[in-house]
Amino acid sequence: MIRKFVAATAVSLFVFLTAGGVPSANAAPAYDLSRQELEAVLADLIAWLPGGWDSYPQLHFERRYRMPAEGEHVHWHHIFERIDAPQIGEVVFYGQINEGGRDAPLLHRSQILYKVWIDEARGAVVINGQGPADPEKYVDLHERPELWSEVRMRDPAAINCDFLWRRDGEQIFGVLDGKTDAGRTEGPGTCTYLVNKTDVRFVADAEWVLGPDVFWDYDINLMAGHQFIGRKDRTHIRMYRSRGYECRVTDAAGERRWHAHDRGASLPVKTRDGRTLQLRLLRAHLPNPAGKGMFDRLHLMLQKADDENPLHDVETEPRAAVKLAAEGISADCSPIDKLPPMHVAGKTAG
Repeated sequence: MIRKFVAATAVSLFVFLTAGGVPSANAAPAYDLSRQELEAVLADLIAWLPGGWDSYPQLHFERRYRMPAEGEHVHWHHIFERIDAPQIGEVVFYGQINEGGRDAPLLHRSQILYKVWIDEARGAVVINGQGPADPEKYVDLHERPELWSEVRMRDPAAINCDFLWRRDGEQIFGVLDGKTDAGRTEGPGTCTYLVNKTDVRFVADAEWVLGPDVFWDYDINLMAGHQFIGRKDRTHIRMYRSRGYECRVTDAAGERRWHAHDRGASLPVKTRDGRTLQLRLLRAHLPNPAGKGMFDRLHLMLQKADDENPLHDVETEPRAAVKLAAEGISADCSPIDKLPPMHVAGKTAG
């Protein structure tokens, strides 16, 4: 189980790392970690972070089984890639969010360059991040290695807060650690600063939790005491590693190939009587119909567009091939090593 501690939400992390900072003081215990342990944390970060992470399984569960009092969480497809950018640092990641799914427009201000290193004095793997200069030029940078050697952070000197990563059980986690305007270290989880040398104080509370297949992201941002980013119920956006499938689909419109990921990708299809439904490929922990806990399974579902409850549902092992045939629609899906490029460069959601 991932513990419910103060974690980190991406957009806010973009705001506070980009602008200078912020999380909460009660997020992490004290550590005295060896160099060997810190190198192991860095190795896990490098191994686990790259790839596509999607929060659709969380939305599906909320819409179908239990809706939070504050309403459903946002749908993010969060991409990370390690890039070769020695002008920034030895270990560098690029990240971006497509809000609404992998093929949706880029979320405004979600592009971040992350510089990573080991800090033995603080007993942590350190990340600091900031948006790239000229961000429109670097949309989908993870798929454009020809640009890696030239990309730059917008203003590295303006980064006031570091993200400190350590191990906790089977996961690694990061909390912000920054300095106040007076130069005092606030401690793990807390970073504050005055906005543009005014008396308006910016505060954030944030943490990320990362495992091989799960990435939980939480944050709260406040300015002058007013919360402007983060949910009032202070819950995580839960994202899960997505993997690719190639499907052969036949419906009333004919036969076509569909490249899908297994964390909720969907495709409109036509029934033989002219109705529009959607195919959905979803790997998720969902309740067992027999009432015996939650199980991680792959589902190929046929649904109405406005209803999470499937009309037809074929269930199998998480990385197996899967087939569905119903209402004049057939789909045959098999796992693949890598999906084709996203091809969304230049599309930006405000």
